[in-house]
Amino acid sequence: MFPLLAAGCGIAGALLVLCFQLLLHAIEHVMAGHGGGGLVEIASRLEPWQRALAPIVGGLLAGTVLEQGGRLLRGAAAGDYLEAVRVGDGHLSLRRTLINSLSSLCTVASGGSIGREGAMVALSAQGGSLLARWLPMTLPRRRRLVACGIAAGWAAAYHAPLSAVIFVCEVVWRRLDWRSLPALALAALTASLTVDHLFGLSPLYQPPPLSAPGQLALAGYCLLALGLGAVSPLFLRLMERGRHAFGRLPMRLPSRMALGGAVAGGLAWFWPQMWGNGYSTVSWLLGHQPPWTLVLTLLLCKLAATAATSGSGAVGGIFTPMLFAGAAGGALAGQWLNLALPGWLPGGGAVLVGMAAFLAATARAPWLAVVMLMELTGAYSMLLPVALAAALAARVSRLLGGRALYQDEEDAPGLRRPGRWWRRRR
Repeated sequence: MFPLLAAGCGIAGALLVLCFQLLLHAIEHVMAGHGGGGLVEIASRLEPWQRALAPIVGGLLAGTVLEQGGRLLRGAAAGDYLEAVRVGDGHLSLRRTLINSLSSLCTVASGGSIGREGAMVALSAQGGSLLARWLPMTLPRRRRLVACGIAAGWAAAYHAPLSAVIFVCEVVWRRLDWRSLPALALAALTASLTVDHLFGLSPLYQPPPLSAPGQLALAGYCLLALGLGAVSPLFLRLMERGRHAFGRLPMRLPSRMALGGAVAGGLAWFWPQMWGNGYSTVSWLLGHQPPWTLVLTLLLCKLAATAATSGSGAVGGIFTPMLFAGAAGGALAGQWLNLALPGWLPGGGAVLVGMAAFLAATARAPWLAVVMLMELTGAYSMLLPVALAAALAARVSRLLGGRALYQDEEDAPGLRRPGRWWRRRR
């Protein structure tokens, strides 16, 4: 019986993810007119004042949805799916999920610098919670079914079913539950097959052909990983400082979120790449080698835009912006190493290894980093340097201390409770 529920959870999760994507694409189509394209492409065609204004309006709308929707959430269950799976009873509030998803849609569609995948995974987790609520089952099975929803949403959003299973085990549960692996795998594979059947499934990123590196290149990738592992705590500290700074402002939530949108929009006035989660810019970095000064500028501005958007209270994840930070950091490190020894590292290889190293360091999840980067890019010739970089970066991050991404329930990449995002950890 439970395998059928896991498969049904996979189908439901994929359909919920696709519904969110279709709504987002419809809004993008309206914004783009007849031009089409992603958020960065749309932003580049707009006038500077228009791409600066859009995140402000989106933040105001998103904050209003959360504030007005809060009146309907009195007595509602938790909205954090990490909490529901780790220590809760597997019950998620449908009202909270829908309100937060609508708020996330307003932020993402208007160019807010935050991940869209967080809301997608949260919607899929809600599907698993509804199935668990409608059928009588034990507490461990209810939690497991919500975990299947998380895996299904991850697989559908990232086109990565294997890393979806590892994400649940290594990040959500932080342990390996052999009894749950078949159900998780079934949910993730069913979600992937559903998306593939409806729209086709392919790696999200298309790097140039990369050959297996030699010993000298491996040494360069290890140096790159050590550097990114050392700076990864700064990324998490910046995100936390952003939440604390906005939380101290004597302003209502819509005004705070509009201010966060103003920071992202002000940067987008000069650099359209500030719009969105950074996916298109990562794809650009994989295939090109822009000047390191431009890469550094985009990286610093993107970090500021993400810290402002997330810290102001926007519902969404920072996972995909984190991949952007790793890609830009890898591109920078690769170019600097090539200054010391010309031709030491190929540009696309440094970007790919940088993404894996930064993900492994911030999430303390080296297995997730390795498998996910292989699924996202299909660059299996880079398996050895990616694995070495992920292990080294995660080790350096642990030695430096500090918390990991998603360590606490407040760090869930999808639905967070308004009012808890900027709560000071004790």
